[in-house]
Amino acid sequence: MMCEKLEPILELEDILRLDVGVTIGELLHSPLLPREANGVAEGLALDLAEGLVTEDQTAESLLYQDVLCSCRKGTSPCLKDGGSLCYAVQGENSRHSIFGGKKAGYASCEAVCPIGVDVPGIMQLMREGALLEARRTLMKYLPMAKTVCLSCGRCGANCVRQGEGAPVAAHRVMDWLGETISDHPEIFFIPPSGDSRKWIALERPTMASLSAAYYLRRMGNHVVFFHSGDPEELLAPYGAEAVRTMAAPLGQYLENLQHMGALFEPGPMEERGKGYSFHQTLCLELPGEKDLEHLLREIAFGVEEARKVNLSYGLKSFLEPGSDFCTFDRYGIRLPPENWFGKPEDGGEKRALQEASRCLNCSCQGVSGSSAVTALLMLETAIVTDRRTIRAQDYFTQLEPWKQFQQGEQPVCLEIPKSGDFLSGCLRQGEITLCYAFFLSGGKIRDLRLMFGGVAPVPIRLSKGERYLQGKEICSLEPGTAVREMMKLLEPELSPMEGNDGKMTAMEQLLEKTLKKLCK
Repeated sequence: MMCEKLEPILELEDILRLDVGVTIGELLHSPLLPREANGVAEGLALDLAEGLVTEDQTAESLLYQDVLCSCRKGTSPCLKDGGSLCYAVQGENSRHSIFGGKKAGYASCEAVCPIGVDVPGIMQLMREGALLEARRTLMKYLPMAKTVCLSCGRCGANCVRQGEGAPVAAHRVMDWLGETISDHPEIFFIPPSGDSRKWIALERPTMASLSAAYYLRRMGNHVVFFHSGDPEELLAPYGAEAVRTMAAPLGQYLENLQHMGALFEPGPMEERGKGYSFHQTLCLELPGEKDLEHLLREIAFGVEEARKVNLSYGLKSFLEPGSDFCTFDRYGIRLPPENWFGKPEDGGEKRALQEASRCLNCSCQGVSGSSAVTALLMLETAIVTDRRTIRAQDYFTQLEPWKQFQQGEQPVCLEIPKSGDFLSGCLRQGEITLCYAFFLSGGKIRDLRLMFGGVAPVPIRLSKGERYLQGKEICSLEPGTAVREMMKLLEPELSPMEGNDGKMTAMEQLLEKTLKKLCK
């Protein structure tokens, strides 16, 4: 239900409702805010002191707070502003993110991939040393990467680093992953453990049906091809170049499908299908001229059709969204492009990993600056527009959250849950903010919320630290020891760049100051 404009600040039973037209000055002078949402009150005061807001600005301005980055005022636009380079990774880094970057829109390599492969997510997994997971992620999108990636090449050709003359050869990395996948059917093409008891006939092995077959079989369906042919015959309509470059890897893919349990009958369904009882017959092929573009479209079509069939049988989707928080190798991005010619001794792993380390993942490395926004997110504020209600968790965790507003949609008010019996507040050191809320009962921390700003492109919740503190007795809590343990838990998520590890020290100091307040 949308709120009507009644009062600039209205106290309801369990929320404070702020009209978006109320000024920062009015909010700071209101006795309601510090009493019922102290974290927001203190956050606004800190933002005012830092020059991030002025008293005559309205609450609506909090919905449009952009990232802070000392590298955004150059003559050329940065990656976030539509350029082709994140200048933060090349200069002084003390003020930038220590949790990695957040995607600045849709990564260019992913955007041009005809199959929609999550190239940045796969590169990220490779940098983390999770090569098996990188291969499995590639399989979610494209089980025949070795067949087509090198011939396609769009991801490498459209890398944002093309402007530097040093694009990341993502297509070659995907090709290498595809080769290591094809060579190990015992890992990547194993027969499914479950049986859907559904039998599906594929009238003939088109590129669409071949890509669909993997996903259909993976979910436990039985797949039978008719009119089967050799790779050269299947690729002949797409031209001599397709036969030359794709026939060998496609042949290996066909063998891998058989290893997985797909069946291939040499004749037409009318002759060879009498011994089967099919639930569905599919003829997957797109009309049009047969060329490379058409071949790639057919693969994507097959993936989508397999998804529809699986869902119609009540089988779960085989694709999962990737993370939009990305890290990269600070030193790797300064390396020149890898020389891909000549056969490497290690089979190409070193070469592929080095190339993956050069990927920026099209991510912004700035930091969220507003203490008030961090507090609004901590308290799970609702943003009410003239059309709907948006949760703070869905709004403020986006790099440019205002882009979620539909055309003509207008914010109306902010609904801030009251802090109630929680001890809450907001501290700042430099550009780093810590917003906290503790519920204490019986001498123990029963519930809490910790949220950092200024350490990543969006505010970061310290979930592991919260779990560590929950249930702890106040009288026996030693702040310094507790903070060190919390930072150890956080360590795997940290991705500091050269020169900004001082931010971790500031985080420790803010946490210790907060816990000392608690233990008084």
